[in-house]
Amino acid sequence: MDFQQELHASDTPNQNKRSKNMAIASMILGIVALVTCCCIYSAMICGALGIILALLSRGGNDALEAQETAGLILSSIGLVLSVAIYIGIFVVTLRQYGGIDGFLQEYMRLYDAATIEELYQSLGTF
Repeated sequence: MDFQQELHASDTPNQNKRSKNMAIASMILGIVALVTCCCIYSAMICGALGIILALLSRGGNDALEAQETAGLILSSIGLVLSVAIYIGIFVVTLRQYGGIDGFLQEYMRLYDAATIEELYQSLGTF
């Protein structure tokens, strides 16, 4: 019986494993991801970290609290919006120049390069 009492006594402090700080950090990262959705690197990193922190802040519980839900939603919207913007930019660029080859030809014309190797040399990548 003493063993069962010790077992229940040790479980009591660990029942509330939610992390309010992680939920707040998730919400802040979600806001940053949403505001910087035009900057692919910061929006992707902040959105992904916000989603991870929102899910980790649950502490093993199934239900999400308000701050965790807000962090998850803001991070997800920021991440999806960032991806959608950059896919849209890529599609518009491909349509405007007729594909990757047309884009490279225009780029080579801007740098007065006859071949791709000359373009790379003028850009300093070789």
